Amino acid sequence: MKRTFLYIVIGIMVVLTAMAQPRFRTTELRRLANVLALDAITLPEGYSHPTAKGLSLTAHVKEQTIDHIGLQLFNDELRTTAGSPIFDFLERYFLQLKYPPTVKTASNMIRDDEFRFVTGSMAVIDQLRPTDDFTFSNDNHRYTATWSREGRILLSVSFPVEYELISGENKIEAEENLQADVQQTALPTFLPDDSQRDDHYINDCFSNRLYYQKGRLIANSQHPIETAANMMLSIHAKGRYDISLTQISYGFQKKAFQVPLHQWIAFCRNNGCQLYFGVENIGSEGEVNAVVLAVNGAENYNHVLTVTIPAEVIGRRQGVIEARLYPYVPMHNVQNMFANYRKSNPKTFVSR
Repeated sequence: MKRTFLYIVIGIMVVLTAMAQPRFRTTELRRLANVLALDAITLPEGYSHPTAKGLSLTAHVKEQTIDHIGLQLFNDELRTTAGSPIFDFLERYFLQLKYPPTVKTASNMIRDDEFRFVTGSMAVIDQLRPTDDFTFSNDNHRYTATWSREGRILLSVSFPVEYELISGENKIEAEENLQADVQQTALPTFLPDDSQRDDHYINDCFSNRLYYQKGRLIANSQHPIETAANMMLSIHAKGRYDISLTQISYGFQKKAFQVPLHQWIAFCRNNGCQLYFGVENIGSEGEVNAVVLAVNGAENYNHVLTVTIPAEVIGRRQGVIEARLYPYVPMHNVQNMFANYRKSNPKTFVSR
């Protein structure tokens, strides 16, 4: 009896110890934490600024997962206000240059990643302060980032607009993390007005336009295409819909999961993606077949969805939408793929 009790206690201790161990979003973040001998267990949720090996760091924990470790280069207010992925990238990348992987030198990293020091050099990194003036720009091909102090440029660098480089995730890691990222997305408590928009992507066939009748978003079977566009683009669309996603990943691996449609839209918005809708056709049973592109210009990728919306789902304003999801597709691949995309059935536009 005592032995059984002891085994139970030991088992509970093992479970609790495993639960206390921090999770890392990527293997590279785990490597950096180990190299720095960073006490990852003590990191709180959100951003924090621990020290290790004499370095002031920035770390971020979300849902008990460490998704950022880097040098402290920016104050939290600037990072929150600007809302760009390059803040975490630059902090992490400069830390990686200090502690490169064993298979690469810092020089090889810079060469392979096409990272350039425009003004200054690696030696300047240690002189940077979170209070320095910082600016950045993006021409859709490369970012340029510049630190200045008292009107004098200290350091200026440029690097490609490329998701894997900026996020620090390889394609396999990004795809493996996607389902949890979507399912952990909370619906916003404040829903911004999204009525004033009429932009296109690639060509006129993909639009983020919403459709109104008498000042309300259309949601009826008399206008199936406009209704489909509204439900796929706007959290404000009336109805209760789930989206059943079959994710097609590297090596044609498939993963299926289902979430509320509004949660998917919120995930896209939270991650800097703009949604565009292109109708393909109306099927023989009245279903709407369409393509939805979630476009992230800051990190140069698209999530591509091919969706089928049954006629009864449109008519009842509830039900399940089937979709195939091709995640993290480089923008130039998508642009080439859909350059000649045309709608099989033209829309009947309804007043906004």
